[in-house]
Amino acid sequence: MLTYEDVKQLFPDTKGVALPGIGFQNVSSMADMRLERGLFIPIGSHEDLLEGIGNGVIASLWDKAVNVPMFVPNHFPLFFVEDLRTAQRELITFYKQKNNQEKWEIMTKFICSNESEHTDVMDNKQESKLKEGGE
Repeated sequence: MLTYEDVKQLFPDTKGVALPGIGFQNVSSMADMRLERGLFIPIGSHEDLLEGIGNGVIASLWDKAVNVPMFVPNHFPLFFVEDLRTAQRELITFYKQKNNQEKWEIMTKFICSNESEHTDVMDNKQESKLKEGGE
């Protein structure tokens, strides 16, 4: 799950209250749908944020070049970025990498007691690839 800390790590220029430990259930540039615990990316229009808040958005990316509207509460978390589309791509890439790392964390780890045991395991792995038609 993408967390507040993840987004802050990518985009440290923020305003509003910090939400440590909070995970975003949704990330979207569409404000007209239910976005419970959502992170909004106002690619269409920054004015859509008001509708997004009404639909469950709890934070938003925000273009640094655009003034924050008066309707945005002072405590509402905003992550300021140079370009929203670039930031969206960075967020997706980050999440994919994070997801792959989480999968690796739950995989079984093989811990070898010495170098020869490790070599035997790796040699058997290479033999299996050759039998299967691999490299």
